[in-house]
Amino acid sequence: MSRNRRAAGGVRGPASALTSFLAGLGVEPSTRLTTWGNTSSINAENNEEHPVLAHDGPALNPTDELDPAGAVTAQSVVGGPSQAGDGTLELIEETNKRKRANTTDTASDHSGPNAKRTRATSIDSDDLDAEEAGPSNKTPASGAPITAPAASVVAPGPLKAVGEFMECGQCAKRFTVTAYTKEHPTNNSTYLCLIGKYIEDVEQLGDIGGINMDKVCRIISKSRRLTAETAQLFYSPDRDSLTMYDCTRLTPEAFITMSTLCPNLTALHLHLCGQLSAEALTAWGKSLKQLKHLELFGPFLVRKPGWIDLFKSTGKRLETLLVTQSPRIDLEIIEVLVKSCPNITELRLAEIGQLNNDCLVALKSLKKLTSLDLSAAGTPLTDDAVIDLLSAVGKSLESLDLSDNSDLTDAILPAIATNCPGLRRLTLRNVVELTDEGVEAFFKSLQAQNRPGLEWIDLEKGHDLKEGALQALVAHSGATVERLNLLGWRETSKDGLETLVKCKHLKELNIGWCRQVTDFTVKDVLDGCNEIELLRVWGCNQLTDAIPRKKGVRVIGVETHSI
Repeated sequence: MSRNRRAAGGVRGPASALTSFLAGLGVEPSTRLTTWGNTSSINAENNEEHPVLAHDGPALNPTDELDPAGAVTAQSVVGGPSQAGDGTLELIEETNKRKRANTTDTASDHSGPNAKRTRATSIDSDDLDAEEAGPSNKTPASGAPITAPAASVVAPGPLKAVGEFMECGQCAKRFTVTAYTKEHPTNNSTYLCLIGKYIEDVEQLGDIGGINMDKVCRIISKSRRLTAETAQLFYSPDRDSLTMYDCTRLTPEAFITMSTLCPNLTALHLHLCGQLSAEALTAWGKSLKQLKHLELFGPFLVRKPGWIDLFKSTGKRLETLLVTQSPRIDLEIIEVLVKSCPNITELRLAEIGQLNNDCLVALKSLKKLTSLDLSAAGTPLTDDAVIDLLSAVGKSLESLDLSDNSDLTDAILPAIATNCPGLRRLTLRNVVELTDEGVEAFFKSLQAQNRPGLEWIDLEKGHDLKEGALQALVAHSGATVERLNLLGWRETSKDGLETLVKCKHLKELNIGWCRQVTDFTVKDVLDGCNEIELLRVWGCNQLTDAIPRKKGVRVIGVETHSI
């Protein structure tokens, strides 16, 4: 590079690694180069004779001496946009200087032939030296103040439907909403997650409200940090309801402490309470004098004395007993329950290892039952025992669950239609002996008796059920059903599935493994069921990527989405 070009003020730093490398080897460009979109930096007097190299750094004063450390050589060439080389300044400092130089260049006059020289001389060295010391009192030559660009502001709003465009709240760029787009959490959710993250360091939750306290309990239960120490944060003498979602790490002593610190509980719900002991239930019977509703999931270690003491202590006060997975409950315990707690309205004995037909005989004395769950009995229940029980307690039943009893057949359906006039929820999941003709006759019988339509219907894995049963179901309960589970109805035809559009109040629908479901079936459901919120389509292999969508409706299980 010639010396006279430097004197003319045409020396410019390299714009790229390739330009720097070629310049270091003495190769000069044969065409006119400019800075990025800025032609004012070209010397109008000498641009034909001495083309200049473009760069994005500040212009040099012709009177200044060059720093040999900053000279462009083959050793100082660095790939990419970096300006680093042997002897160069730090990147942050150079960036700040270039910003100030560019601002000054914009405010300068570019009309004269000495425009480039003016740009170079308009930079005050005091301003460049004052970056770290503090703000300079000098202003650019034009007198215009230097202002930072205003940040884009996006108004907060709800998440839009899949396929629509939104603006990011952080970078303000537009993006397409997909099924995996997550809405930014609210401040309340953020605070609660922060509390849950450092729950071990929290001494007291204070008055955050029952809803927020329940959310915190959910958060720490997901990571199994609900221990004997952290559980005490949720105890209070003023609480009348307590729900804990993962009690795996609670010790037997912690359950006893629970009844001592929360003596006024009327409703208690404990999930995964595997360490709950018989001594704890005995203590509950003495301390919880107002307990009316009890739900336990997985009380494996509670033995017979604990159950008997609890039922005798609560007596007529107990209204709800929901127990899932207990191998200790037997006929003797059920007899004590029926004798001591005659006012029970909701009873769940699900997955009870010793539950059999003899236990159903003892349950016939519970005349106030509105909800009964006898699913997955240790010894499968038979038709005669169920029919005998329904004839005694079915008059007041509103919810009935007989799932996973493989010995039940169509014979129980007429008994349900006759003895359960107020039934609103029916669950016969995995009752594989049901036939299409039997279910069709059942719903036609309900319609003939002018029985009200069902709200919840679960006939999952009814492998022999077809369009006949579905059409009769829709004819009777189509106007009232809100949740419908038809998973595993493999032989149902397209014509039968089309009748689902008559279910105007349907909110949740499961048509998984119905092999005749197509994109048009989904479209009919979305268009006809105005209140639909959730649609499950696992195993429907005729669905494509063009499956219809509807704002506010979750479609789960499309195979092409999981590949």
